[in-house]
Amino acid sequence: MKTFTWAFMLLTFLSTAFPVTDSIELANGKTVHGVLSGRQSIYVTLTISEGQSKAEIRLNPDEIVGIHFSDSDQKDEAIKQYPASDPYQTTILLESLVRKRLPYLELLSHSDETLFAMLMESYIQSGRASDALDRAKLWRTKLRANEVIDQLDELQIVAAKNVGELDEAVFYSKRWIDSGKSASQTALPWCVLAEKSLNEGQIEDALWLALNPIVFTKPNAPRFIESAYEIAVFSAYQLNDYEYALKLYTDMKFRKLNWPIDSDKADILTKLENHETIRSSNPSLKESSSSNASNDLLKVVGAP
Repeated sequence: MKTFTWAFMLLTFLSTAFPVTDSIELANGKTVHGVLSGRQSIYVTLTISEGQSKAEIRLNPDEIVGIHFSDSDQKDEAIKQYPASDPYQTTILLESLVRKRLPYLELLSHSDETLFAMLMESYIQSGRASDALDRAKLWRTKLRANEVIDQLDELQIVAAKNVGELDEAVFYSKRWIDSGKSASQTALPWCVLAEKSLNEGQIEDALWLALNPIVFTKPNAPRFIESAYEIAVFSAYQLNDYEYALKLYTDMKFRKLNWPIDSDKADILTKLENHETIRSSNPSLKESSSSNASNDLLKVVGAP
């Protein structure tokens, strides 16, 4: 964190000692330099200095190809060092970078848009999940990079869960799945819906939902895949299908995945370990379990 802080201080000093202007690249091939001064109606305003004189020009967004901000060095350093060990310090830096870019959301480069997802994650890490939710609702519809929007969508689910807004988390999860996004990036939306089914006593639905990211992301391991296994194992056990629960747990270990450390279902592991002890004493059963686990999972879920 010291390296990160001192690098930022050095960059700030250099930018003060040797002023760097903002610049706007225009569709006609020209570039204008000055100080961005926000928006007037739909127009982007730029203050240009010439000696002792200053003039403000207004540009239609349709004329603009790209905006290059004077704090680009700080931005590059923030992205390079992220995530830092201190989310509070990181949040302060990211807030200053994002604040300057807020008036120009629909005109930002991919790297500038990335700052918004980074700040939202920093809010969550520093215990400000409600702030993350509020900001994301304002940002999401104006940002353009699909990768960044996907990050915001996932972080919205995390933030909603963290503040106890479970219905909101369910809404965002359904939006993710209904939009046709796969589980290749994250299993979280399926886990949220599976947990909802569990809470409502719909255990078979919970099992099916949790199995989808498990089956269709192999051999990759998307984010939150451990939680999908946790729910699937728990659901199978609740359905009294102990052998299937064991196959799932065996498959989880075969993929070198760990049980979630914050799990409230960890007591099932002791029961499954007892089943596994019995299997390990019978080589034929053990071999059958490890070789057929994936095929058996696929039969339950069916085609994607």
